[in-house]
Amino acid sequence: MNVPINNMDQYAGKWVVIDPKNERIVAVGNNPGEISSFVVHGVEEKILPVGKAPYSYLVPRKDEGPYVLWIQLL
Repeated sequence: MNVPINNMDQYAGKWVVIDPKNERIVAVGNNPGEISSFVVHGVEEKILPVGKAPYSYLVPRKDEGPYVLWIQLL
């Protein structure tokens, strides 16, 4: 899968994995478990590699607002 992020609306209600370097959707799933293997980060990383590593996003449906994802590092 290699879909431009400007075509994201076709995945409304689904979880997507976005590659920020190429601005492409690289995976789609119905729940985070289906795409988790694409967004794994090492335990040694205390700061997430924002802007460098793929990340997950729940695409809102047309009748829903934007989602906010909160991550807590342990």
